[in-house]
Amino acid sequence: MAERRMFAKTIVLSDAFLDMPMSARCLYFTLGVTAYDKGIVVNAKTMAKAIGGSDDDVSALVYGGFLKPIEGGHYQIVHWYENNGSGTAKARNTYDYRQWRKRIIQRDGACVICGSTDKLEAHHIKPFADYPELRMDENNGITLCEKCHKRLHGLEKKNG
Repeated sequence: MAERRMFAKTIVLSDAFLDMPMSARCLYFTLGVTAYDKGIVVNAKTMAKAIGGSDDDVSALVYGGFLKPIEGGHYQIVHWYENNGSGTAKARNTYDYRQWRKRIIQRDGACVICGSTDKLEAHHIKPFADYPELRMDENNGITLCEKCHKRLHGLEKKNG
């Protein structure tokens, strides 16, 4: 179990989530923090009781599409990868994404900032994580050398 967990605002601020009882929402956060890899939860009902909830809260999460029953009486958090940022890592390891990177680098041929042809990388103009609909759009990509790419991300982080 990792020490850090995140929750996507698109999930926890959705109408479906906010329509559930507060005790079910608290259980979701507790399960998210205590779940094993891949969002596996082995003690959902015990955790519900530990926070003053009930089996009804587990049922509410299942009915709402936030928990999925799996074998052995265990559950899986449905939006695990979306919550924990792992979805973008998976998306970057697809054939289509590798081809997109290849096309961007071939199109530009060199770093668009400094002109270097060493250690070229494809960069998303609008962030990969924030604009899933633009991930494979060639108009949303430019070629940068490794050095300029790191510098650009440093500036983006510093300036928001």
